Amino acid sequence: MRAERRFKALPLEAATLLSEGNVIEAIKVVRKAERAGRREAKARVAAHIAQDPILRVQIEALQSARRRKFFFWFVVVDLVITAGVIYWFFYRGSA
Repeated sequence: MRAERRFKALPLEAATLLSEGNVIEAIKVVRKAERAGRREAKARVAAHIAQDPILRVQIEALQSARRRKFFFWFVVVDLVITAGVIYWFFYRGSA
């Protein structure tokens, strides 16, 4: 089985960033390294991800974990604000 030659390899730094789940940073590195436009760099990174199914699953898992973490902190901040509003309206004048 031969490697597909349609796309040349990404710069090493971009490939490393992709393995860490930093897709946007990888696109920035490709743009800088190859002096490519945003669309071209994004297409190159997307093609690299499409070629490697394990990387695609890994990136999806990292993005899912980030969404869960964001949602958790959103709920925590919302509860703190709600507690502050309840305190303001019900307990600030009772002393």
